[in-house]
Amino acid sequence: MNFTCKIILPGMCIIFLALLALYLNATVHVLEAQAAGFIPVRDDHSARRFAPTLLSNHDFGFPHACYYRAARDREGNLHLAYHPVWEYERNNAGGLMPFLSRIFYTGGLSIQRFMFGKGDVEVISAIISPEGKIIALEYESPKNYNPSTFIVEHETRKLQKTLDRLPRFRVASWNHLFEIADDESNATSWTCNPEYFTDRLWNEYTMVRLKETRIQKSRAHKPWERVSAE
Repeated sequence: MNFTCKIILPGMCIIFLALLALYLNATVHVLEAQAAGFIPVRDDHSARRFAPTLLSNHDFGFPHACYYRAARDREGNLHLAYHPVWEYERNNAGGLMPFLSRIFYTGGLSIQRFMFGKGDVEVISAIISPEGKIIALEYESPKNYNPSTFIVEHETRKLQKTLDRLPRFRVASWNHLFEIADDESNATSWTCNPEYFTDRLWNEYTMVRLKETRIQKSRAHKPWERVSAE
């Protein structure tokens, strides 16, 4: 009996781990290499003109870089995607779940880095009309934010409204999601000084995985960004 257990149990464990590996690495999405109807452009002037301003606190900090990509659609609208980049994300709140998040997700085992790549890359996008007006913007906010939980649920926010400039955004969570800021005149601000998101940097940050699995996914980006203007 003992001899049988010594053979069967390790075998069952190997089979379980093999099935788990197949499950986690199975392709769940196949992304298109590019979006139809868009022409990639590099427009440093417009990128600087419409660059977002962020408000933050000492806990969430500010990005160390800000990259952008741009494209024009068939109607002549300019699409801009800004990518603020933080060196890392970490929940410093007290309690068990934030502790486990630091140990397993953002530090220690570094599951976050394995899933997405180095650093923390976010996105704020805008559509500019041929007349030079913002006609739409999109960003991600924390949904029902509670720092005592293990992860933060994302909620995509879209605003279709004619604006001369982007509103200011408040960094609203430890994983650097955004909310449109109210009048916070005493808050510390940071304005994106956009650099073009070159192919070298795009690949360095592993922005797109054309075959996504359950544990290796693309980072936040717009489909038209997958082809650069280089």
